[in-house]
Amino acid sequence: MENKILNNVVTRYPSLDVFDEKIQYLTSVKKQISEMKQSVDIGWLRVNSLPLIKELEKTIEAWINAHTAFLLNNTTQQIMNIKEFINDVSEGIKVVPKSNESAAEKEQLMSVMTHLRDVKVIKDKTLDQVDPMKQAIMLMKKHQVKMEEDFLVTLETSKSQLKEVSEKALGPVKESILPLQNQEAQNIKGRLARFGIVVQEFRIKFDNHVPKHITETSPEIIANAYDQITAFYIESCQLEEEAKELNNLEGLFDLQRSSYKQLKDCKNELVSLKEMWDLIALIDNQFDSWKQTLWDQINTENLTQLIKDMQSK
Repeated sequence: MENKILNNVVTRYPSLDVFDEKIQYLTSVKKQISEMKQSVDIGWLRVNSLPLIKELEKTIEAWINAHTAFLLNNTTQQIMNIKEFINDVSEGIKVVPKSNESAAEKEQLMSVMTHLRDVKVIKDKTLDQVDPMKQAIMLMKKHQVKMEEDFLVTLETSKSQLKEVSEKALGPVKESILPLQNQEAQNIKGRLARFGIVVQEFRIKFDNHVPKHITETSPEIIANAYDQITAFYIESCQLEEEAKELNNLEGLFDLQRSSYKQLKDCKNELVSLKEMWDLIALIDNQFDSWKQTLWDQINTENLTQLIKDMQSK
C-alpha cells in the first residue's frame, strides 16, 4: 500500500546534511579550478591550460548535478505520487453503493473499502514526510537548482488536499457504507470459517499421505516421492493465494487477521522433505553405480572418501 506513495522513490540515502556538505565542497573546488591561470610559461614553452580547466569544470559540474538531480527527481516523484493518490481516492469515493446485492455493487463496495483502508494506512506516514521534503526543497533552492514550479507551494497544497480527502473518506463516506460493511463482514466471516475447514482437511491429508516414512528405496519409489511432494507443494501454493486474498479482505473490513499456521508448517516440512529425498536419491544412485563396479576395479580409498563425504551432508 505504501508503494502508492513511494513508487519509484529512493528511501535509503545519506542525510541532507551530507548532500549539502558534498555540494558545497564540489562548488568550492569548481571555483578554485575556474580561478586557475589559463596559461603558464615554463621557460621558453607556454602551456595553454584552458582546455584542461574546461574539462575539469565539466567533470565537477557533472558531480554537482548528480547530487542535485537525485534530490530533484526524488522529491518530484514523491509529489507526483501524492497527487496521484489524492486524485485516485477522490475519484474512488465519489460514488458509494446503496446495497451489496449484485456483483457490481459488491465490487464497488470493495473498491471504496480499499480506498478507505489506503487512506487510513498511508495518510499519517505521508504527512510525516512533508517536513523532510520541505527541507530537501530548501536545500535545492540554496544551491540554485532550477525547478519547474514552486514545490513548497505545491507541497503545501497537496498536504491540505490530502487532509481534506482523508477527512471525507474516513468521515461521511465511511459512515454511509457502514451498514453494508457490517453486512458484508458477516459474509466474509462465513467464507473464512469454510476456508479454515479446508486448511484443516489439507493438513490431515498432508500428514497421512506425504512421503515421510522410508522402508526401502528404488528409482520408482524416489520418483513417486518427488511427485507427491510436487503435488502437495502446488496445492499449498494455491491455498496460500486464497489465504492472501482472505487476509486482504480481513484488512479491508477490520477483521482479525488469520495466520493459517498449518499452511506455513506444511510449506516448511515440504522443504525439509525435498532435502531428505534429494539425499536419499543421491545415496541410492551412488550405490547403484557401485553395484556395477567389478571387483578388480574397486578403489577402496576412493570409496571410503565418498562415504565420508556423504555422511557429512
